[in-house]
Amino acid sequence: MVDVSGQEIMTGDKLTLRLNAVATYRVVDARLAVTNVDDLRQTLYREAQLAFRVVLGTRELDQFLADKDAVAREVEGLLRRRAEELGVEIVSVGVRDVILPGEMKELMNRVTEANLIARREETTAMRSQANTAKLLEQSPTLMRLRELEVLEKIATASKLNVVLGEKGLAERVVNLL
Repeated sequence: MVDVSGQEIMTGDKLTLRLNAVATYRVVDARLAVTNVDDLRQTLYREAQLAFRVVLGTRELDQFLADKDAVAREVEGLLRRRAEELGVEIVSVGVRDVILPGEMKELMNRVTEANLIARREETTAMRSQANTAKLLEQSPTLMRLRELEVLEKIATASKLNVVLGEKGLAERVVNLL
């Protein structure tokens, strides 16, 4: 197993993050593993570092965070090719930790908090509308007042004059709207 820890890597959108990953391997040709390099573990470490840099350098941070497994699979594919030359088989590659710089964490926390506040406000507005709908359903007089408010707004905004007379005329005007 090779730990790739504390790697400072720049993403495709020029944001820096620190990455901890692990690669598991198995020696399949001991002669190649011993004769091709002085230190197999160190060589695999460097190859994994380079592979992560190549893959993350083409992705934006949001893409990476949304699908870390896809990055690990792509790195595994790159690392597998090089490992074969060293007499090694890559069993798996995984991303353990992603550490964002302090200011990036703070910014992401603010965005998350703003989204949460917006969702709460939307929920409150929907509850208010639902309560209003129940009140209007239960009280025909209140519903009539609301209709008249709407008519007043329309008349004010569009220079429209509405004259309501008997019940039949008022209902026809409301039905037109």
